[in-house]
Amino acid sequence: MVDLMVDSTLPLLKSWESIIERGGGIGDVRVDQDLRSFSADVISKACFGSSYRKGKEIFLRLRALQDFLSKPGLSIGVSILRYLPTKKNKEIWRLEREVELSIMKMIVERKEAMEKEKDLLQALVESAERNYGVGKAANRFLVDNCKNIYFAGYETTTVLATWALMLLALNPEWQARARDEIRHLCGAHLPNADSIRQMKTV
Repeated sequence: MVDLMVDSTLPLLKSWESIIERGGGIGDVRVDQDLRSFSADVISKACFGSSYRKGKEIFLRLRALQDFLSKPGLSIGVSILRYLPTKKNKEIWRLEREVELSIMKMIVERKEAMEKEKDLLQALVESAERNYGVGKAANRFLVDNCKNIYFAGYETTTVLATWALMLLALNPEWQARARDEIRHLCGAHLPNADSIRQMKTV
């Protein structure tokens, strides 16, 4: 997956470089937003293969759902209030329905294409069919696991990358060490699986 990550990283770095160049060496970069898009791109490609654009759309809907659920004053949990047809609950139900329909549409398209891609979505589809056959239980398994990929993988990756960049910004000596190691191991080439395995500082 390293080449896939590198392919997603290059456009991000170029966009940051162009912002800095336009500002004459100074630029306002929204790192957290850019890293969210970057993480969604990498995880979508790794998990959903050729369906990665649809995966990114699902991530955007799940992000909207997560933002809505985290609003203050929203009564979620064991309370019976979450089952009442309030305006907030209706919005949550709508977003959840959109996510589930998008996931199921992507899965149906994958099955109809009869293409056995080597990605996480294919592994999930095969596991659901093996363990649950076809029906509601299999669909629930697929939808829940796709949501877990988002919440466990996407958010964690974004926060980790943001935190790492902040720590590097606060510790320029470690930036220099990491940069020297990359130059030493990669030279003029892009990082690959072999060079990354040799990186100790990074």
